[in-house]
Amino acid sequence: MPDVSMPRLSDTMQEGTITRWLKKSGDQIKRGDIIAEVETDKANMEIEAYDSGILEQILIKEGEVAPIGQTIAVIGTGASASKGATTSVAASAESKVAASANGASAPQQESKPEVVVASTVSTSEVSTTAEGRVKASPLARRIAEEHGIDLGQIKGTGPSGRIVRDDLEDYLSQQRATTPVAPAAAPAQPIQAAPQFQAPAFALAAIPEDSEVITISSVQKRIANRLLESKQFVPHFYVSNEIDMTDALALRQVLNGAASEEGAKVSVNDLIIKACALALEKFPDVNGSYRDGQFIRHKHINIGVAVDVPNALVVPVIKDANIKGVRTIAREVRELIQKARNNKLSVADLSGGTFSISNLGMMDVSGFSAIINPPEAAILAVASTRKTFVPVDGQPVIRDIMPLTLSADHRILYGAMVARFLQEVKRLLQNPYALLG
Repeated sequence: MPDVSMPRLSDTMQEGTITRWLKKSGDQIKRGDIIAEVETDKANMEIEAYDSGILEQILIKEGEVAPIGQTIAVIGTGASASKGATTSVAASAESKVAASANGASAPQQESKPEVVVASTVSTSEVSTTAEGRVKASPLARRIAEEHGIDLGQIKGTGPSGRIVRDDLEDYLSQQRATTPVAPAAAPAQPIQAAPQFQAPAFALAAIPEDSEVITISSVQKRIANRLLESKQFVPHFYVSNEIDMTDALALRQVLNGAASEEGAKVSVNDLIIKACALALEKFPDVNGSYRDGQFIRHKHINIGVAVDVPNALVVPVIKDANIKGVRTIAREVRELIQKARNNKLSVADLSGGTFSISNLGMMDVSGFSAIINPPEAAILAVASTRKTFVPVDGQPVIRDIMPLTLSADHRILYGAMVARFLQEVKRLLQNPYALLG
C-alpha cells in the first residue's frame, strides 16, 4: 500500500502546510493526478500522485503542518480501509473486555485516525513500488533528470525506502570523487535550516486587548528568517548611481507601438533586466556566491524579479536572461507575475537565481536599499524615474532620471568592482538600442 509523503518542494523547505485537498477519501486516483496543495517556505505548491488506486486515508488535514517525509495520505485498493476499521473496532472491544475482567473501566482516549500499513519496507530494501516503479521524491527525480542518473541504481534512505535529495547528493559526491577531471559546478552543500527568528525582549510585552493578532503564513515566516539571516551574516555595502532614462523610455514607446495587441508590452523593468544580464556577462563576479569560504562563479545568468503578492514577497527567476530578447523577457515576466498572484509558481520558477532586482519605481519611491537574497551576492534596488533638470552643453535640460542602489556582499565584492558594474548598466540603458543586439 503506497504512502503519500510530504515531499521536499524547495531547496530550503523543512515542512509544509496542507492548504487544500483536491481529492477526498474514497476517490479514484490516477498516477500524475494533483491531489493536494501545500504551502511551503516559498509559495503554494501542488502534490502529485505517483501511484494509482483509491485514496483510502487522509492523515494530515487542511491547515495542519507536516515535516518532510511524513505520511500525509494512503493510496490503496480500497479494501484495506474497511479491513483496518474492522480490526480497530475488534481491538477496541477486546481492550474493553480485558479491562472489565480486571474490575476497571477502559479509560477514555482521544479518537485518532487509524493508520493501516499492509507492509513495512526497510531503508535497506530496493526503493520500488509493487508495480516496479522507483519511489523517489519530486526533487530527487528532478536532480536525477538534470544529471542523467538512473534512479534504479540508487538506494533510498527516506521514509519507506524513498529516494530523497540527500541520496542523490551522496551519489554525485561519490561520482565526483572517482572522476579524475574536476567538475565544472561546485559540489552541492547540505541544506541547513535557517535560524528561527528571535523577537527582541521589548517585543514581548503584553499585547493590548484592542490589538488584532494575525498568524503569519509559512512563507512569511521563511521570508522573515531569511532576511534576518542575510542581515546578520552577510556584510552588506551599498553603491548608488543615477541613470538618464530618456532614450530608454523613448525606445520602450517605439517597441510597444510596434507590438501587436496580443504581444507582451515591454516595461522599464524588462529593459533593466536585460541591461543587468548583459552587464553581468562583463562582470561575472557580481553573478557569484560566497559559500563556506569559497567563491562560486555561476555560468548561467538567472535574474530574480521581486514580485509583491498578498501578505508575501516572492522572487521568480528569468533563466539565461543574457541570451533572451527584450520581448521574450517581457513575456516571461508577465507569465511569472500572473502565476505568482495565483499561487501557481513551481519550484523551477523560484530556483536558480544568481542576481535579483527589486523595483519600486511604480510606487513613487525616491530611493531605497534592498536586502541581499542569499546565496546571491547582490541585489539591485530601483526607484522612481523623475523629470529633473540636468546640465547639457551648459544649459539646463529636463531629463528622465532614475536612481538605483546596488546592495553587495563584501566578502566577495568590492566598491570599485560594483561601481564599474553600475557604470556598465548605466551605459547600456543610456544607449538602449544596445539591448536589442
